[in-house]
Amino acid sequence: MKKQTIGWLSVPFVLGIWFLVASQYPSYIFPGPIDVWNEAILQWNNGEIQSHVLLSLKRLVIGFVIAALLAFMIGILGGAFRPLREFLMPIVTFFQATPAMAWAPLLIIFLGLGDAPMIAVILIASFFPILINVIQGMNMISESHIRAAKSLGAKGWRLGVYVYLPEIIPAAISGVSVGFAIAWRSLVAAEMIGGNSGIGYFISFNGQIGNTASVILGIIIIGFLALMMDYLLLKPLQQRFAGWASRNEN
Repeated sequence: MKKQTIGWLSVPFVLGIWFLVASQYPSYIFPGPIDVWNEAILQWNNGEIQSHVLLSLKRLVIGFVIAALLAFMIGILGGAFRPLREFLMPIVTFFQATPAMAWAPLLIIFLGLGDAPMIAVILIASFFPILINVIQGMNMISESHIRAAKSLGAKGWRLGVYVYLPEIIPAAISGVSVGFAIAWRSLVAAEMIGGNSGIGYFISFNGQIGNTASVILGIIIIGFLALMMDYLLLKPLQQRFAGWASRNEN
């Protein structure tokens, strides 16, 4: 049996457990799959859920793209120049040990409500995992590759584009995967704490008014979106560069 088939068998298993547990409680305390499905149709028809999901995805894309671009540029420079790398490591260690959500209240005070503090949380959450992996990838580049490129006239930005960037991509993809997962969780949590829109806000607001069906709907949407982005974006990237990584190791 294919791995994909075995994986998807978990869906009816979870639904079955959900039915059994929900049958032991009133629907207003723990709604079952049918109750949540009906709530999903209601929220879809009034346009509520689409609006919050699109806002969250917009914030995620903006913050994550900025973080990835900065991490790649700074990571390549840090890997290429040892003094810069040594200067960066205490800063990286400090921020890596500090949950991005710890900055959320301060960011909301400085930037106000809306997109800005949410995007800032995503940037902080995803920047450092990607940066660390890019620097590690730079440290793994063979000196013989660099010398060969320099002997052929590569220097400056050409060395970065044609030698450093291709060599670090397998390691950087791992950082992107970790950074994405942390960024997604941090965004939802930030929206729950200080957002006035987004899927995290949707869950928080409905929890306050006791609409447990919408709370569970929001949780399912978070997991479903993460699953889809993993299968449609991150896993194809990892598979695309898996062979490249093995060639680099050899």
